[in-house]
Amino acid sequence: MAKTGGDKRALIEKTKADALARNTKRLADLVALIRRRMGAVVEGFYDIGEALREILEKKLYGVAGHAGLEAFLEAEKLMSYRQATKLIALVRKVPRAQALSLGQEKAYALVSYTEATPEADSPEADSPEALMATDEKVGAKPVSKSSVREIEAATRAVRLTEKAKRPPTEAERARAKAETALVKTLRGALRGAGIGRAEITVRGDRVRVELTRAQVERLGRDG
Repeated sequence: MAKTGGDKRALIEKTKADALARNTKRLADLVALIRRRMGAVVEGFYDIGEALREILEKKLYGVAGHAGLEAFLEAEKLMSYRQATKLIALVRKVPRAQALSLGQEKAYALVSYTEATPEADSPEADSPEALMATDEKVGAKPVSKSSVREIEAATRAVRLTEKAKRPPTEAERARAKAETALVKTLRGALRGAGIGRAEITVRGDRVRVELTRAQVERLGRDG
């Protein structure tokens, strides 16, 4: 006997409900795993990363009514979105055995380093796993002897070198022009206050002015 329209709709609704129930349970299991591992993050960071990766890639946050991973993490008060993305990047790029032997911070530092130094012809040759296998130098030392801080310093140096190789973008040119105008205005104000020379540094929304002790004392007298 052919199914009626009502039977088909009921079957579709049941299928959707079953899928929702499965995903809801899976999300609850993953969140529980993350909470358990948070207490032993030194050993459990990789499991946390894998759980977060599954939540992200399967969009399981949706069954809890959230539009994205960031909103889900904030609602659950699990961890910051930045920390979560670091762990997800780690499990995507570093095999479990290597990650556990390196430790969370060093493993992620290597991920950042390899992302800053892509190999166009063979990306897999410039992976954390490959660097470890050959004990390649990162900066001045082999991977095995490099500290997290040294790897991070090497990453910054590589990024600066790569940035210097490419022409500035329109946004970068506009920002440089605005910063130059800001420094010029500030120098004019300082000259008006009797300060002929000062070291001015602009970094994003912060402006740093370095004066000598004598200059500050002169400002105090003139004020």
